[in-house]
Amino acid sequence: MITRCMRQLLNLLFTISFFTMLSSCAFHVLTADKFLQKNEMAKAKRRIDKAVEKEAENPAAQFMLAKYYSHPVWSFDAVDSAHLYNQLVSDTYPKLNVEITEKLAKKGLDSMAIVEQALIIDSLAYEKAASIHTEESFNHYLSNYQYLTFQEKAIELRNKVAYESAIAQNTTQAVSEFFKKYPDAPQAQKARNVFETLYYEKKTQDKELINYQEYLEERPQTEFSEEAANIILNMISAGADSSDYRQFINQYDEFSASEIAQSILDGLNYEDKVPDLLTHKKDSLYYFYNLEEEKLLDYQFEKVMPDSCFFIKKPFILSEHRNTIYAYLKSGERVGEFKINSIDNLPSGFFKINDFGRERHLIHFSLNKQLNLKALDFLFLDNFHLAKRELKGWQLISVLNEPILKQPVDSIWKEHDVFFFKKGEDMAVASAANFKKTGKDDLKSLSFLYDDYEWIDEQYLRLYSNDYETILDSKSKVIFPLEKAEFDFFDEFWVKEKEGEIKFLDRNRNPIFEENIDDFQYKSGVIALQKDSLWSVFTNGLKGFPKFQYDSVRIFNAWVTFAVQDSTEYLLFQSGEKIQLEEEESFRILKNYNVAFSDVSDQIRFIEISNKQGYFKLYNGIGRKIKEGENLDINILTPQLIQIHQNRKKQLIDSAGIEIEIENADAFGAYQNGLIPVLQSQKFGALIVDSLELIPAHSQSKLEVFLKDSLYIFKEDNLLGISDASAEILLEADFESIEFFNDSTAIVEEEGEIGILNIYQNEYLHEELDTWERVPFKDEQFFIVRKGAGYGVLNQLGEEIIPFIFNELQAYESKDKLYWLAERRLSEINYIVIAYFDKNGKVLFKEGLNFDDYLETACD
Repeated sequence: MITRCMRQLLNLLFTISFFTMLSSCAFHVLTADKFLQKNEMAKAKRRIDKAVEKEAENPAAQFMLAKYYSHPVWSFDAVDSAHLYNQLVSDTYPKLNVEITEKLAKKGLDSMAIVEQALIIDSLAYEKAASIHTEESFNHYLSNYQYLTFQEKAIELRNKVAYESAIAQNTTQAVSEFFKKYPDAPQAQKARNVFETLYYEKKTQDKELINYQEYLEERPQTEFSEEAANIILNMISAGADSSDYRQFINQYDEFSASEIAQSILDGLNYEDKVPDLLTHKKDSLYYFYNLEEEKLLDYQFEKVMPDSCFFIKKPFILSEHRNTIYAYLKSGERVGEFKINSIDNLPSGFFKINDFGRERHLIHFSLNKQLNLKALDFLFLDNFHLAKRELKGWQLISVLNEPILKQPVDSIWKEHDVFFFKKGEDMAVASAANFKKTGKDDLKSLSFLYDDYEWIDEQYLRLYSNDYETILDSKSKVIFPLEKAEFDFFDEFWVKEKEGEIKFLDRNRNPIFEENIDDFQYKSGVIALQKDSLWSVFTNGLKGFPKFQYDSVRIFNAWVTFAVQDSTEYLLFQSGEKIQLEEEESFRILKNYNVAFSDVSDQIRFIEISNKQGYFKLYNGIGRKIKEGENLDINILTPQLIQIHQNRKKQLIDSAGIEIEIENADAFGAYQNGLIPVLQSQKFGALIVDSLELIPAHSQSKLEVFLKDSLYIFKEDNLLGISDASAEILLEADFESIEFFNDSTAIVEEEGEIGILNIYQNEYLHEELDTWERVPFKDEQFFIVRKGAGYGVLNQLGEEIIPFIFNELQAYESKDKLYWLAERRLSEINYIVIAYFDKNGKVLFKEGLNFDDYLETACD
């Protein structure tokens, strides 16, 4: 095939020589056309060849060669040669003089004939390209031919076969080359899509987390970027906590997967975030009032099942329609199309639904379908992981249903930060960090090494495996690996018993003593060590070196230990004091059984030592002797005060042995509300424990505190009054009862009438009260009071914030706020008014109901 360059060279030579060589006989070659019309190809060729031999550059001969090679007898096999000769004539013809062109025209060669021949050749060239039907054949036609009558069709077929070839190769290189070469081809976008598919599949074929992350870094705006982001979220959800979800949101906030991650975070403590609703029925419809937003909601239901009375505290509403129960969010959206048999609120904003089927449904409050799960049962382990029961057992999954274990187990539970797995009689443990995945198929295998467990001081986990033990901390970090030994932890040190040897180790598992110990005792921070039958006692932590000297020891508590050395008995105090017991002496640790000191009983530290002759010694908790004498009757009143009764004399001393001087004290009572009652001459006063000040005796019965360290209730002639710490009377004893209202006001009953009285001015703020109820809320006090025909509310200043007109009134605390719910019956017209108030008595909502509607939501 003659190339374009050869054609240009021939054209140049022809142009130079034509004008000198063209003779009149050269035109005779055009008569060969009659042979071509009769398909006498040999005759035509001979005529043309003779002309060429005489004048190779003869345009008429070239034109006839073009017609010869484009003759139908050759089909399209010689079309490139025909095109070459026709192009030579086309290029040269415009340069001929008029005389020559006129002679040629008479023989049938003019510009129109050249064009007509070019069109015939163009058609043959297209047929040839279409016959070969390759990208190269069509490109050859489109690149080398002038008129391109079939250009549009050639481009269409070229694009089609090129696209099919690229797709058949199934490589990113082949597909990318296609849309780079033919960006305007209809298949270009398809090719780009195929490229993305191939690139995505190749990039993520190993299903590794890092591959998906790199893909999103490289190509964040492709059709697969959302899928990649979802897969990343699912993978990181295994072993995740809230920080992992926040990090994902920060990194991939442009993807819809970040909305799912945010839904998970929004579900944390979801029940606490959902407002309580109050519901009432009016005109056959249930209405709902949102307490938090203080507004009536814009949806209603025909039938509702409140949690209790007219409250809906649970995070969903149950409504019955045509004998079928459905669940709704408090936004009014239906929780799926489930027919509810039962519904439970679970952590992280999930609901577990029993719809009468075998399986249970798990639905998220966001109603995102990607968070819907189905299994035989579900058990939440923490906010981000749950156990899912299937036919073969329990599987551990994330809240996004990401599988974590290779094999199911018999049971799964969690204590502290440790996950427990049981299969048969064997157990395995793991932490959330162990669940982190590096790839989609990175499922975890468990080692079922253990048969039992127990917690040590809520800090460490002891795992048993026959005679072996492993110690983990509460985060599942290994403290002691599996070993045939016994471990115990006491405050700041470990005890390890192995093969009869006992070692003491610090928190870093380093030996505290070089020598091995034969036995030990530990209680309340006191340690006793035995070696070679002798004991050493550490009363204040493992400080210094052991001194083995005692034959036996008994640890009573943190501050005193009993020890025997060479038949001599000792009391060892935490302070370092050492008291030797004389012959025939015995001791007892004194206690106080007053419930007021139940939380501080370990602060009562006194020991009584006595002998058979009735001689007593009293020691405080640091081993200091604070009292001794014959026939002492010792009674512990507080951690700092002791009553001593000796020979009819009553005495009060403190923990240092210093006497609290109280003249003519006949008796001391039990501590109560900061006071120790003191009986003097058949009248009661009291000792204020904190200040050790004495309230003079002036009451027929024990004083009661009205206002701490300031005002007290006394009794005289069986009536009550109020006095101060000096026994000065502020309010005469005229009352059957006195209750604290505020610092200057009391609720009193006088001659059967209840009122609220200013104790300084002796004036009533409110009188003729029927009943009252104190309602404490945070640092405030409120009072529901019935007066005359109705209930109302007073604040702690005695101000009326809700009038006394309601038949029913109750306090209701919701989401750290206080509300008042009131009802007023208008029985004469079969009507009830309900009202909701805020803490300070502001009306939030009121509605009138007929009595039948009211009974639908009223409590019995």
